[in-house]
Amino acid sequence: MEIEPRPHPALSEALKLRAIRWLLALYVVTAVAVALQRTMFPPPENDILIFRAAFHHLVAGQDLYAAYPAAYADFFKYSPTFALLFAPFALLPLVPGYVLWTLVCSAAVFAGLTRVLPPRQAALALAIAWLAVLGDMQRAQTNALCAGLMMLGWAAMERGRQGRAATAIIAGGFIKLFPVAALAGAIFHGRKPRFALVVLAAVIAGAALPLLVVHWSSLSAQYHSWRAIETRDAVPLARYGTGGAGLYAGIMGQFRVWFDVRWPFWPTQLVGVALLTAPLLRGRRAWTPTFRLNFLASILVFCVLFNHQAESPSYSIAMIGAAMWYAASDRVWWRTALIVACFVIVNVASTSVMPHAWYDDYYVKYLLKTVPLIPLWIVMQGELFGRIPTGQASERAESHERDAAAAELGA
Repeated sequence: MEIEPRPHPALSEALKLRAIRWLLALYVVTAVAVALQRTMFPPPENDILIFRAAFHHLVAGQDLYAAYPAAYADFFKYSPTFALLFAPFALLPLVPGYVLWTLVCSAAVFAGLTRVLPPRQAALALAIAWLAVLGDMQRAQTNALCAGLMMLGWAAMERGRQGRAATAIIAGGFIKLFPVAALAGAIFHGRKPRFALVVLAAVIAGAALPLLVVHWSSLSAQYHSWRAIETRDAVPLARYGTGGAGLYAGIMGQFRVWFDVRWPFWPTQLVGVALLTAPLLRGRRAWTPTFRLNFLASILVFCVLFNHQAESPSYSIAMIGAAMWYAASDRVWWRTALIVACFVIVNVASTSVMPHAWYDDYYVKYLLKTVPLIPLWIVMQGELFGRIPTGQASERAESHERDAAAAELGA
C-alpha cells in the first residue's frame, strides 16, 4: 500500500502564514475600498455622521442623545465614553476618518481570530467571516469591532493577562453592552477576585474618561440621557420585518413576526442566558480548550439571537462566531451544511444577489436572516452539553503540527 508523503512541517507552517498574510491584505483593501465608496459617492453613510458628531456634541456640552435632523437621521445610542474615544476619527476629515475607522474594525476581527485560533483554522474563519465584516463596515457599524474586542479579551484571559482582558472587554462594553458577556470566560481561570477588581477598575476608569473634556455635571446629564434612550429601546416595537437594514431582533423578532407573540423581551433572554451557561455545570473536567473556544463562539451567536435590538449588520457578530466554531471543528457533512446555510442566508441573501421581490416579500418580511442561526446555536449548545461529539481531533492535529514545526525549526 503506497503512503502519500506528508508536507514538511516547516513548509506547512509557511503556507499557513502566507494564507494569513493574503487574508490580512484582503481585509485591509476591503476596509479602504468600503470607506472610499461610502464617503466619496453621496450620500455619506449616516452612522459615521452620527459618530463624528457625537464627539463634537460631547465636547460642546450638548445632549448626545437629542435629535439633530439637520446633521443626520436617527439617534446616537452609545456611551459618552465611546463618543470621546471616537475623537481620532472625528477630528480627521470625513474620508480619512472613515478609512481609519474601517481599518480599526477589520484589524480587530483579524487580530481576534488569529489570537484565539491556530493559523490554519484562523485562515478559514477569516475567509468565512469576510463578507459579514464587509457588510458591517459598509454601514460604519461597531459590531465587528465589538466582536474583535471580545475575542482579544478572551485570548488575553487564556494567557493570564487580566489587565488586557478587562480593558478589551470593558472597552467593548462602552460601545455596546453585550460584549461584557465575554467576562463569563473568567470562570475557566484562576485569581477570580483579582480579576473582578481589575474589571471594576476598568469600568470606573472608562465611565470617568469623558471628564478629560467635560465637567462632571455635564457628564452626569449625558448618562441620564443615555439611560432614558436605552429604556425606550427596551420597549417592544411594531417595525420588525419592515426594512432590510432595520431591526431583526433575533429570536424575539421571530416570535413577533411568525407567531405574533407580544410578551416582554426579558423572559426569552433569561431562558437564553440559562441555556448558554448551563453547560458550565459540567465542571472543570469538561472545560477543555475545545470547550472554552466553542463557548466563546456560542456567546457570539447568543449576542445576536437574544438581542432585541439586533439589526441586519449586527449579524456579523454571529457569523464571526459561526466561522470560529466551524474552523475549529472536524469536517462532517452536517457541520458544512450548517455553515453554508448561514453563509448563504445570513450574508449572501442580504446582497443584491437576492431578487428584490423575494427580498422584500419573504427575506425581510419573515426575518429569514435569523433562521439558520437557530439550528446552528442548538448544535453548538449540544456540543457544549456533551451530547454531540466536538471533534477534538482537529485541535490535537493543529497542536501536533505546531509542535513538529517548532522542533524542526529549532533543530
